[in-house]
Amino acid sequence: MKSLFCMTSNPVERRYVVRMWVAAGLCVVSALVAAVAFRLGHLKDLPAYPVAVLPALPILWALVETGRFLAELKDEFQRNLFIQCLLGGIGGTLAATTTWGYLEDFARVPRLDLVWVYPIFWLFAAITYPVVYQRYR
Repeated sequence: MKSLFCMTSNPVERRYVVRMWVAAGLCVVSALVAAVAFRLGHLKDLPAYPVAVLPALPILWALVETGRFLAELKDEFQRNLFIQCLLGGIGGTLAATTTWGYLEDFARVPRLDLVWVYPIFWLFAAITYPVVYQRYR
């Protein structure tokens, strides 16, 4: 995968990139809808739960699409590179959130809102990509 942001000639990669951008857009829109619903609708109790979960649904879809992409990707080398990037994202996220948790407990830094864990994961996965790619040059 040359870049997660450019269109590629590989149709599997192209479909994945488009699906991820759609999921990202749906996540932003559903978060805005939920925020407005809570601000203007004063939701409480049972009706609040489905509206609060609404922004997480596109993220779940993106995770399913990532698994689907790995299943559809025929090039084993490219699949291996992507899996290594995902592992880098997982490792970086675990390290960062664990470190921040100890900072919260002992140094009284502000609490990390859990909605940031997913973007942090993809940030670390993106940072890992050039490192993994360089190993095979």
